[in-house]
Amino acid sequence: MKNKKAYYSAKWIAYTAMTTSLVIATSFIVPLPIPPFGNLYWCDAVIFMTAYLLDPLASFITGGVGTFLYDVVHGNSAMMFASLVIHGLQAVAVSALLHCVFPKKHEPLTAGISSVVGGVIVIAGYFILRYYINGYEPIICGYKAVANVIQEITGIIIGMTICYATTLKRQLKKHNLLPDFKNEIRFNNNPPA
Repeated sequence: MKNKKAYYSAKWIAYTAMTTSLVIATSFIVPLPIPPFGNLYWCDAVIFMTAYLLDPLASFITGGVGTFLYDVVHGNSAMMFASLVIHGLQAVAVSALLHCVFPKKHEPLTAGISSVVGGVIVIAGYFILRYYINGYEPIICGYKAVANVIQEITGIIIGMTICYATTLKRQLKKHNLLPDFKNEIRFNNNPPA
């Protein structure tokens, strides 16, 4: 692939921008308090939904960059890089497992399995952040992880419901509105005209 450049279709760019915007917007929805553990944020549902619909790179941009930009706008600079890495890895893992590893048969089942892996990444990522970076006691980290578990379960349920129970993904494919990432990213030496 020496001297080759990647060119992304307008459809791919539009979907990636739209889903990234949705992550930022849903992050601004008032979080649901989960006393005494913390708050439930709604952006994970969009991150999971994007991972079901788009390729790993678009999913990383949506999950990682979307939460990063929310933290920037919200003034939470201490969390922005952690959000970029943790939610970016979450989205990449779900999308890569679903689209590149698991067979296409029984997609809702494999989406659920992929989502559990993504959820574990978020829960473990924030546990590690609290314990190693912030220096919290393990009991406090475990206590705070309960809110992350509830948030991931809620995100998986909402994302899967939107994507599979409402037939959104099937309808997008039927009307050729869903980017096919094998055809949306092109590598060549000359830029498109």
